[in-house]
Amino acid sequence: MDFAPTRTAWMTRRLPAGLDVTWLPIGSPIVGDVLACEVITPSLLRHLDTADGRRAMLYPGDRITCVVGNRYSTSILQGRGRVTGDVTEMLSASGLCGEVVGRSAEVAPPTTLRVLAQAHHAGRPLNVRSFLLPPAQPIGPKPTWIVVAGSAMDAGKTTACASIIHGLTGAGYRVGAAKLTGTASPRDLSSYRDAGADPVLEFLDMGWPSTDGCDRADLAAIVGGLTGQLQAAAVQVGVLEIADGLLQRETELILRALSGWLGPAHIVLATRESLAAVAGARQLRQMGHDVLAVTGVVTNSPLACQEVELAGAGPCIPTAGLGTVAASVVGQRGDWHAGRPAPVAAA
Repeated sequence: MDFAPTRTAWMTRRLPAGLDVTWLPIGSPIVGDVLACEVITPSLLRHLDTADGRRAMLYPGDRITCVVGNRYSTSILQGRGRVTGDVTEMLSASGLCGEVVGRSAEVAPPTTLRVLAQAHHAGRPLNVRSFLLPPAQPIGPKPTWIVVAGSAMDAGKTTACASIIHGLTGAGYRVGAAKLTGTASPRDLSSYRDAGADPVLEFLDMGWPSTDGCDRADLAAIVGGLTGQLQAAAVQVGVLEIADGLLQRETELILRALSGWLGPAHIVLATRESLAAVAGARQLRQMGHDVLAVTGVVTNSPLACQEVELAGAGPCIPTAGLGTVAASVVGQRGDWHAGRPAPVAAA
């Protein structure tokens, strides 16, 4: 079939350049399969995050690549990785497609796509699950892990990660960062990179376009793979972000198993308001975690921070101060080169 995409989605960024792809009529695509689609009606999502991280406007008639997958977004929509006809819906700006099964009353109807073809390689459907990073060989001591979780979406998790990274790199530490769950997007990685982290990774590097629907074994492989890559890069600190909120299925699965997978980790909780901070800190402690700091949107209000601390949820630290707190905690470890941070090499 004749297909020349005008836009290539972020979800396909790990496909090798020059890969021999044949476009055939759609079969029964599964999560991770690559489709050729034509934009019918831009609506909720009017742009595409491209494979090189650029944001491109979408117009009717644009031909784009999409990847089948699930999406869990409490503030936007819920989508399932199902494509059963010649029309599908855009689930994320990064090129996830499937069927919208629920959406917030505050958002527009989904952007619709006409399915043109399905990608095949080496005689079988092309699937991004086949293009994950190879296993890493960790070197040196295990990094200090700082894990940022939240009470819900839009609580300030990625901003908190960036502040922690910037503070640590400014103190001379080598810092890597990874997004453990969610829907793949260039925006989180760009935030980590801009703050000074290297390397920056996400679950797409482990073959998953999104983690909604992953089971415990899938999540263990994602966490182990990403943290293994960071340790192989000889970072001193790994900053790990978990998407969505504590009540989300995959978030809870990871947090309940995290100590067994990683060993000791410092937990930072981002919330939008004080009651969520208190409830979230209680839930984390029930899972066996200590809360290093409460942060996020809640810290915009001094009174809300006072409520958090009076209720015993933990120290309420404005986002801008997280880097200082993190550097202090990491500096207390005696196993990093005689307790001294290694200076960052000049570029």
